[in-house]
Amino acid sequence: MDDVQTRRRNWLKNSLITNCLLVAILAVTVFGQAQASKTIGVRVVDKAGYDKVIAANKGKVIVVDCWATWCVPCRKAFPKTVELSKAYADKDVVVVSLCFDGAVKGQAPEPVKQFLALNDAYFENLLSSLDISEEGAEAFDIPDGALPHFKIYGKDGKVFKVFKSGEDKEFKHEDIEAAVKSALKAQKK
Repeated sequence: MDDVQTRRRNWLKNSLITNCLLVAILAVTVFGQAQASKTIGVRVVDKAGYDKVIAANKGKVIVVDCWATWCVPCRKAFPKTVELSKAYADKDVVVVSLCFDGAVKGQAPEPVKQFLALNDAYFENLLSSLDISEEGAEAFDIPDGALPHFKIYGKDGKVFKVFKSGEDKEFKHEDIEAAVKSALKAQKK
């Protein structure tokens, strides 16, 4: 009788272990799929590539958030940019982020990808092939390379309003949203 009970216990123990392993595999698979679906793309662009993105969205109001992971005010403001993108997603407004962290072997560095994923930045994410040195600041018309920097484009594809950072220049996301509303109204006339 002990032999039968021992085999039964071993069978139950093995069944329990097998079921636990199956549950663990299923959990890892589901988690992996959830993470894969949360992948956010980042394209490395030069000024011409940036201009193509703006041109491709002509007919909509475009908000461009120029930022970098090393810029504390940029990181603090970015969640508001994400909120803006969600609030105006169905109102002919497109949000584009333009990061100025240096590309690594022609790709966006991991900290940039992680930051965008953490903030659910499901919109057009670009990484400048030029850093925010004099060359990059000049190419993208960012005075003194001061970040954060926002550009609002009207539906005609032309710059409608610019928000510059600097020692004596402060702006709030409410200002950006007001400019978006003004750009939307201006285009209705």
